[in-house]
Amino acid sequence: MIVREWSVDCHGCQGDLDDALSIEAALRRGSEAVGAVVLGASCTRYQPIGTTVFLPLAESHAMVTTWPEHRFALVSILLCNDKMRPQTILEAVLAHLKPERVQVHETEHTAGETAADFPRETAAT
Repeated sequence: MIVREWSVDCHGCQGDLDDALSIEAALRRGSEAVGAVVLGASCTRYQPIGTTVFLPLAESHAMVTTWPEHRFALVSILLCNDKMRPQTILEAVLAHLKPERVQVHETEHTAGETAADFPRETAAT
């Protein structure tokens, strides 16, 4: 199994970074467009500003955390279905955030038969 994890830095965001409902709607649009099953939503608002919106998916999760005072948002997308494109979710979110600059960090995790067999280190007792 291949699991793709994207952590995306969004700098200079012009969109409303304190509007949790709009961010949730963007995450939902992207998740549904990629064919993911949205299992729920959780929104946390920070004082005085900022929010985290988390969507658990049957295929893992999609999340946005914002720092409006810095015009910065962090997008996290983790998909366990290697046929699903994280870009699809990201495009919907970027349409809302409207960043000036984006930096994508992609990590590929493998499990099961596709994972390399590395010796495990054990703690000395």
